[in-house]
Amino acid sequence: MYEDRAKTIGAKQMQAQEEKWRQMNEKGLIDEEIRRIQAEDEEKRAREAVLKKNNQTDILRQINERDREQRRVIQEKMYEERAAKLAELEYSRRIAEQKAANAQTLNQWKTASSAF
Repeated sequence: MYEDRAKTIGAKQMQAQEEKWRQMNEKGLIDEEIRRIQAEDEEKRAREAVLKKNNQTDILRQINERDREQRRVIQEKMYEERAAKLAELEYSRRIAEQKAANAQTLNQWKTASSAF
């Protein structure tokens, strides 16, 4: 009877130890899975941060290109307007010179015809 009782107690202790080992093993597996999932999550967050930074950099580059293009267009327009104004001033100066030359010729003819 004591022998059966000792075997039963030994079997129960063995079962308890096996259960404890199974629980520790499962806990280790679960902990490992948690670490793996956390590592994947961190990696995913790092990739998303890099993508976000690249997108922001790309957007800033596009904005800078657009601004440069706008400045270039404005500068070209200013140069064209300046060239047109200079051409207009040159044309006006030539007309004024031609009028002055015509007026001088007319005065010469008037003075020459009044002398006759």
